[in-house]
Amino acid sequence: MEASLLDLVFLSEKREKVLLLLREGPKSIKEIENSLNYSSTSVQPQIKILKERHLLYREDNKYGLTLIGETIAENMRELVDTLESFENKHDFWNNHRLEGIPPDLLNRISELKHSTFASPLDKSNMFSPHTEFVENIAKSEFVKGISPFLHPLYPKMFLEFAERGIDVSLIVTEPVFERMRTEFRPEIEQFLSLNNTRLYVYEKEMLLSSAVTNCFLSLGLFYNNGTYDHDNDILCFEPEGLRWGEDLFAYYRGMSREITEI
Repeated sequence: MEASLLDLVFLSEKREKVLLLLREGPKSIKEIENSLNYSSTSVQPQIKILKERHLLYREDNKYGLTLIGETIAENMRELVDTLESFENKHDFWNNHRLEGIPPDLLNRISELKHSTFASPLDKSNMFSPHTEFVENIAKSEFVKGISPFLHPLYPKMFLEFAERGIDVSLIVTEPVFERMRTEFRPEIEQFLSLNNTRLYVYEKEMLLSSAVTNCFLSLGLFYNNGTYDHDNDILCFEPEGLRWGEDLFAYYRGMSREITEI
């Protein structure tokens, strides 16, 4: 009995890797062997199987993906990237609340595959900003931030960025906004008077924090017990991660009201 395409692809790591490799374009047997570090005796039978099931074609001594093979490989890549994204940071994702991430962006979590963890600037102070956050945000052209809490350094810091010409857009919760206008009123008034600033208030519960610029994405989450994780921020510098961060900001901005004066 002929194996299903699902079994054909996913029950063989070699066949899976051949399909994903050929997304780059047609390759000879030798190129496939060298790229995957497989021997000819191990890879040729798998290529034969894939060709018999019309996932590969052979032309000019090179193998390439058929349209069906290309479609399968493209969807495989997304699934594999998603699995690797969760696997690489399994404990982190498993121990944090993910409800703050909209479903379509959770489905695109593979775009954060190449990410690291940021560390606090001052390890003796759990509320200290992260080193990478401070270093990279200072050299950014724009900042789009989402925050459910107010760090005492932030009002002055973001005002200074805006006064230097950096475009700054912030989304905060209602309690944070109330604190801003009582404890940091002069800074917020000056912030709102600038042409390159935007301030929004999100009226529902906010289960994450985020900052995205043209340089990096920083993402913080709450533990499953409801406390915010001040130690571990996801940090990503890849273009797909930055797009993911901008889409996250756009999602929350679409459900927030803009503040123009206080």
